[in-house]
Amino acid sequence: MKRLFPIAALAILLLQGCATDDTAKERSSLNDPSWEWQYSDSTAMLIGIHAVDEQVVWAAGSGGRVVRTTDGGANWKTMFVPGAEDLQFRDVHAFGPDEAFVLSLPDEDLGIRPKFFKTVDGGDTWALSYDSQNEHEFFDCFSFWNDQTGFAFSDSFEGEFTLIKTADGGASWTRIDPALVPDAHPGEGAFAASGTCVQTWGDGLGWFATGASAVDSRVIRTADFGASWTEALTPIASQTTTEGISTLSVLDSQHLIAIGGDYTQRDSIYANVAVSVDGGATWTRGASAPIGGSVYGSSYVPGASTPTIVGVAPTGTAYSIDNAASWTRIDDSSFWTVSFASVDAGWAAGRGGVARLVNGSGN
Repeated sequence: MKRLFPIAALAILLLQGCATDDTAKERSSLNDPSWEWQYSDSTAMLIGIHAVDEQVVWAAGSGGRVVRTTDGGANWKTMFVPGAEDLQFRDVHAFGPDEAFVLSLPDEDLGIRPKFFKTVDGGDTWALSYDSQNEHEFFDCFSFWNDQTGFAFSDSFEGEFTLIKTADGGASWTRIDPALVPDAHPGEGAFAASGTCVQTWGDGLGWFATGASAVDSRVIRTADFGASWTEALTPIASQTTTEGISTLSVLDSQHLIAIGGDYTQRDSIYANVAVSVDGGATWTRGASAPIGGSVYGSSYVPGASTPTIVGVAPTGTAYSIDNAASWTRIDDSSFWTVSFASVDAGWAAGRGGVARLVNGSGN
């Protein structure tokens, strides 16, 4: 009889192991997800978000507001960048709980030009990193390869895109030679809707997406930190100044998704999705995301068992677990931007605050 205990114990352990494995499998995929508000403020309009990891998330928006959590959203710190009360932050990129950049739009009526700010102490203080002196600059998004090197993308002017780069942690920014970048169509630019029209990856890979040209939409990429650039057409239409790609997301060096639409046609669903499996060199049409108008923000879900994407807009949210071959609508929640660190750590932001995605499986 003495042998029965260890055998029984082993059986229990094996059963527990199987249960753990099944739970892990369940949690590696999205299943019946929903949104749970964590940061609520009726005066907040948050347009850029960055989930650094499962604990640290930054978001930024209108009125110079920046919010941050360091405990997965249980608590949020609210801050207003001094001197930025009239600014609209449209992008945020962070490197941990202490260091982050924010990007603001110009305002012609107020005589405000684009500005970037940086903090290295969790938002207690902010320093001006970039102060545009060019009335034609309109920066939509930026992204960084590391805490020293990144680039920002502005709408075109007189047939040229404006790309600026820093290699010293934002202490200085210099324009990338326009001769290195494909020429722009008249009016071509991006949509400062979610801080996701520019992406970086690994050792020098970078992309920016365009629209509003009434010609076509493109993804323009670099593989050498901006020293050279190549273009690729996408099947997402850009027939008017309000249509094109709004958001890019990167799963790895080869797999990307571009999503957009026409943000003025909120009751219409467009052929709004394109995917690339060769690093952005070519693009093919994906199934349309069931979100009206334009999909403002998107994020691949790191660590998911299959290529999984979440898309958000003021007209609703949806997800795909098969790299945009099909989509499932989540709900009608209104968000502008979304960012994931893992299957169980994803946040969306918009008017009213920040919500965390709750996975319906394995929780």
